[in-house]
Amino acid sequence: MIEGNILSLPALIGGIIVRCRNLSKQIRDGDDRLHERVNRIRDEYVRRDDLHQHIGRIDQGLKDMRDESRQENAQINRRLDDLLAKLSGS
Repeated sequence: MIEGNILSLPALIGGIIVRCRNLSKQIRDGDDRLHERVNRIRDEYVRRDDLHQHIGRIDQGLKDMRDESRQENAQINRRLDDLLAKLSGS
């Protein structure tokens, strides 16, 4: 009886070692997948302050274009008014 227990003890310890190694490998694989996902998100992420600065530049550019368009329309209207005045005065 003792001999059977002595023979089964190394098998039990070996099984525990194998299970620990498998568990460690599973944890490492899970950590690697998690790190890969975190790195991908970090690489694709846009910082809020960069985004706000970019949107601010776009807004300013649109405002400038709108102002230029209004000035050009005012000049065109003035020229058309001058042309109509000359034509009606003739």
